[in-house]
Amino acid sequence: MSLKRTQNRTIADAPFISRISEIKADHPLWGYRRVWAYMRFRDGLVIGNNRVYRLMSEAAKFVPKNELLRAKRFSNRKKPKAKVPNQFWGIDMTKIRIQGWGWVYF
Repeated sequence: MSLKRTQNRTIADAPFISRISEIKADHPLWGYRRVWAYMRFRDGLVIGNNRVYRLMSEAAKFVPKNELLRAKRFSNRKKPKAKVPNQFWGIDMTKIRIQGWGWVYF
């Protein structure tokens, strides 16, 4: 999707586009949030993350999605059922603060 931008916007975006291209060349797996953070806090550029997102989407600089790495929202295996008593055990842990001593795990 290519939107028509004004000449002033195109000129203002040119240094950001070149910097994004340099960062993506060094770090090809970074997304727009990390590229924005790098530009904002390392380079000291005042730029919004929405602008970085827009520039990266227009320049097709996003990392392609890998469906094999997508988190599964369901389990493939069923919960185990005990066939005899005491076959499975569950534990729980809590911590208690003791004054003058510190934290004790119970």
